[in-house]
Amino acid sequence: MNIVKYAVFVITLGMTYFEPIHGLLLLVAILFTVDFVTGFIKSVKTTHAICVKSKRLRWSAVKMCVYLSIMALTFFICRIMGIELDATLSVIKIEVWCIVYIEGLSIVENLQVIFPNDKFFSMIHELLAIEFLKYIPILSSFLKEKEDENREINS
Repeated sequence: MNIVKYAVFVITLGMTYFEPIHGLLLLVAILFTVDFVTGFIKSVKTTHAICVKSKRLRWSAVKMCVYLSIMALTFFICRIMGIELDATLSVIKIEVWCIVYIEGLSIVENLQVIFPNDKFFSMIHELLAIEFLKYIPILSSFLKEKEDENREINS
């Protein structure tokens, strides 16, 4: 019972600190939940069994804890350094939008497996995974370097 009280305390404390961006955090929580559900359905569809064999699905809770820890750590470091609250929240908003992108892309990838003949999900995946990144020079060069490394490894 003490663990439940401690968890409620930690969640309430986090909600208090992140109150100015609670809408974005709610969006992350919703996307995380949808990603988990679609990942579970994808796992069931690919393995044809209800037992979950997907490593990525099993690590979903860890992934969410890492997301929240990064945001909390950013918040605390910025506050310790004396950075204004508005600037701190701007940094955290950038992190949140990165998480939204990652989770959204994961959801679309899961839906592609669940509905393999649906061209809409293929088009959305193409837009998010390829076309969108072409307009971010740092990411496109990073992905090109990773692609070159993968070719060298596979050769």
